[in-house]
Amino acid sequence: MWLFWLIVIVAVVLYLLRKSNTSSGSSTASSSNLKIAVSSHSEMGDLETKVGFLPTSDGGFQIGPNLPIPLTLYGLDQADAAKLVAALEQGREYEIGEWFNHLVAQKNVQCKELVDWLAYAKPTIKRLVDLKRLASSEWEAATALDKEDLLAEFQNAAVEELALRPGFIETARTILFEEPNDLTVDDVLLARFKDAPDTYKSLLYAISAGPRVQVAPAAEYRRKTYEELTEKGFMRRGQEIPLEDILAGMTMKRMQEIAGSDAPKKFTRKAHAVEFLMTLPDTRQRLEKTISFRELFQLKPIEGIDLEELAKAHAYSSEVSRLILRTLRAGLESQRLKESSKDWEVDGWELNSEECCPDCRKLHGKTWKRLPQKLPPFHIGCDASIEMQ
Repeated sequence: MWLFWLIVIVAVVLYLLRKSNTSSGSSTASSSNLKIAVSSHSEMGDLETKVGFLPTSDGGFQIGPNLPIPLTLYGLDQADAAKLVAALEQGREYEIGEWFNHLVAQKNVQCKELVDWLAYAKPTIKRLVDLKRLASSEWEAATALDKEDLLAEFQNAAVEELALRPGFIETARTILFEEPNDLTVDDVLLARFKDAPDTYKSLLYAISAGPRVQVAPAAEYRRKTYEELTEKGFMRRGQEIPLEDILAGMTMKRMQEIAGSDAPKKFTRKAHAVEFLMTLPDTRQRLEKTISFRELFQLKPIEGIDLEELAKAHAYSSEVSRLILRTLRAGLESQRLKESSKDWEVDGWELNSEECCPDCRKLHGKTWKRLPQKLPPFHIGCDASIEMQ
């Protein structure tokens, strides 16, 4: 009898042990699958950080009043502001890029923080360029075209030295030097194509390159767009393009090869290279041996529209729209980090600002035990970020 009860007791103990192990395993599995509800990237987390917007007393909208750098925009209406904010909160800022770019161009949207930065940057750049011009041994004896080339070199170097600027150097260059004289230059074109948005979108794409000759091989994605615009009379192709414009789009090395032994010396300025090749009687024949004219496309003049100014306006508004979205996105990521940091146990925080402007680069690698009060972006276009150690 005692054997029977011993077997019962052993069976009960084994059952209880098995149940305990199953419960523990279930708990462990559940813990390993816990969803991290917070991330600095919207597509990776569930925290709904609010961006929001507030109307300003002077007719604008402050986007992201609680972000590290709120941006004040003028020219858009309340529906535009709401759509922008909703997209940011839902992590769809990339999806609305084209819409926002069009909005900035169509309504000539202005950003107060960008205007403030330009008020500092433009006189600073002028001073730096003037110093380089005075120190140049080439400037006084240079021709008008050579001075244009030298000036571009001075400007590029000055932007690199600018203490406070957007992290993307090309963004800073475009906004500083490519601002059109008239931001409304594209308004006429916008009105003309209001019933043909696809054609206008394709035309804008071509306009962004300006009157420069574009090379589009058969397999390239631009080719079909350019061919459609050529059929509709907005572009010229191949042999229709002026020879001088084709040469102007080439590198000096390529033009040196085309000139061959006929060149009196090595070209040092593009203007000189074009000028010399235009004097040769067989330049077109030389080009036909090295390039396919069918691959060449160029935007045609549009009556009543200054294409060069239009290209500048489009490039400028595109850069402004990207700059605004990048700044807001960076601010939103920092805000998410701030809101969620209380739930994390980390050793510390480190600033990554290696690819930023000189002022921000000075802080690269700085560490904190606790999340600092002041978070990036530190200025418009700032590419600094804060990271967990």
